[in-house]
Amino acid sequence: MGIFAALVYAAEVTGKWKSQGDEGPQFGFTLKSEGQSVTGTMQGAQGKDFPISDGKLDGDAISFSVASEWQGQPVKLLVKGKVAKDEMQLRIDNSEGSWGTDIVVKRASN
Repeated sequence: MGIFAALVYAAEVTGKWKSQGDEGPQFGFTLKSEGQSVTGTMQGAQGKDFPISDGKLDGDAISFSVASEWQGQPVKLLVKGKVAKDEMQLRIDNSEGSWGTDIVVKRASN
C-alpha cells in the first residue's frame, strides 16, 4: 500500500510550478515524476532552462539539484522541500552553503 500511495502521490508533481510574490528571486519549474524519480528543468532569471538531476520524491518530500549559473559562473543548487497538493514549500541552497532562500511555488494553471 505504501508503494502504491507513493506512486499516486509522485504523479501529482508533474507539471509547471511558479514562485509567488514580488520579493526575492523568481523561480519556475517544469517537473515530471515517474515513481519516486523526478526530472525536469528550472527556469533561471534570464529565462534559460537548467536541467534538474538527482530528483527524488519520497511521500511528500521532494529533493533535486540544478546545475545553474550566476553572473556567468556555474553554481550547483540543492533544492529540498515538501509537497502539499498544488503548493510546494522549498529550500534552495547553493552547494557551498553561502546562499540560500525559502520559497513557495504553486502549480501553474497553464
